[in-house]
Amino acid sequence: MKKADRKGSALLIVIGIVLLISLATAALSYHASHQMHTSKVTREQLKARLIAESGLNKAFHEIRQDFDQVHSYSDTAEFGDGAFAVTNAPLYGPDGSVLEDRAQLISHGTCGGVGKAVVKIDVERRSSTTSPDGELARRFFDLIYNLAVDGPLTLTGNFKANVDRIHANGNVVLQKGSVTDTTTVSGTGSVTWKNKKGGEAILLDHQSPVELLAQALFDAIQTLIDYATSNGQVYDSASQLPAAPEGGVAYCKGDGRGWDGVGKGCYIFAGDGNFQGNKFDLESVNGYPALIVLGVNETKVNGGKIKGAFIVPNGYVKLNGNAEFHGAILVGQYMTGTGTADIYAGDGKGFYLPSGEITTTEEVVITAWH
Repeated sequence: MKKADRKGSALLIVIGIVLLISLATAALSYHASHQMHTSKVTREQLKARLIAESGLNKAFHEIRQDFDQVHSYSDTAEFGDGAFAVTNAPLYGPDGSVLEDRAQLISHGTCGGVGKAVVKIDVERRSSTTSPDGELARRFFDLIYNLAVDGPLTLTGNFKANVDRIHANGNVVLQKGSVTDTTTVSGTGSVTWKNKKGGEAILLDHQSPVELLAQALFDAIQTLIDYATSNGQVYDSASQLPAAPEGGVAYCKGDGRGWDGVGKGCYIFAGDGNFQGNKFDLESVNGYPALIVLGVNETKVNGGKIKGAFIVPNGYVKLNGNAEFHGAILVGQYMTGTGTADIYAGDGKGFYLPSGEITTTEEVVITAWH
């Protein structure tokens, strides 16, 4: 009887050991299978991301060649044992408008039915303008003064000077008028300002002459004329001048007769500025001068607004009516004014001009990865 009990106990122990081994084997098998599955998913997820990135690389290469297609771009293709699908999405500005030079490309990559990945890039088209030496294709020509006359200056109207430097190579006679801050007025002869209102005026008389009409100025003007010529903006008559010349500069080989005095750009006249009572409405672009008159006789300004430098290097200027100047003024002979002339600093004591041949290049860049 005791032997039978011992045999039964031994059998139970053996069965228990077998069960434990079976459970352990099953657990190890499950764990190994799970690890294999996890490894497969991870591997296919990585492959899916690589496939998605490959789709983006292909898309980016294509829009670099033609950015205009970015807002309608889409592409699908098989790649190895997976596939990608690339679409686009607009990017918006602060006012909610679509940014034409920016967009987002979205690539969905799949692999083996398990791996899935989404990769996005933000792209932008950028333009740059350079001269042959690689510098920014503009240079500033400094006229030193806000208002400079290579002769006497006489303003007797109720003008306003919102500038800091005025000079004349001659006598300066100012009557009435006002300043908004501190204005220095200098001349090679006597300097008087009667009935001034407003801020402080520093009057400097009997100063040394200043070279205002250096050859460099005429070279700068010629640069602008050459630039207009390169853009096909040379006209025989003032009546032909466009309201917005291509490149921002137009050159008239005649005088100012027939021109309405309205436009957005730089207007250069080879002849006199006989503008026949026009009231100007001019605004320069790119910091270029607004108006250059190369004739030796009178240029009359009867009113209106000139935004940008006003240059009459060979002639003289008479002001009538209510005129506003926003930018530097340079006159070669003398300047008189009996009306209201408000003078503002505008773009400063000078102007910009193109430097050599201008080259505009475009590049498409990735600004962000998601």
